[in-house]
Amino acid sequence: MRYRFIDRIISIEWNKEIRLIKSTTSTEEFYAEHFDGFPVLPGALQIEAMAQACGALLEICSTYTVFSLLLMVEKVKFRHMVHPGDQMLITASLEIDAPDSAQFATRIEVEGKLVATGYLVVGKVIIDAHQPEYQRTFAGLEAYYRFPLKDTVITGKKKQDD
Repeated sequence: MRYRFIDRIISIEWNKEIRLIKSTTSTEEFYAEHFDGFPVLPGALQIEAMAQACGALLEICSTYTVFSLLLMVEKVKFRHMVHPGDQMLITASLEIDAPDSAQFATRIEVEGKLVATGYLVVGKVIIDAHQPEYQRTFAGLEAYYRFPLKDTVITGKKKQDD
């Protein structure tokens, strides 16, 4: 993935909601030309941040047996701009969980101010860790979330999910 919008996962309510942090810096390449002299995080990358939050909830709660892909973006509204140095609080709440996809209500806040909202539908690709072609994907997902999950508060996880 070219842009990683998960610095730290604050909390997970198992199979329901995830809250995570992304701190933006002036050194990130997308600020260089968007816009010259007035850097603003592009809306498409705000959607990407929301999609990564949705994917993180699905992938972590499936114990890395599901890989997620963005399928649909609906009713996204950008309310305020995100600038270098802003810390985004990204929340994704699972609304509909179907066998092959999931719908989320998402939001981004900066310093308590609502920046963006929208509904995203994410597809689920089942990963069989015992199949050689999926072993690399399984190991990669587990490694990808190892650091952001450090010190995460996880609630609602049933014992059989441990």
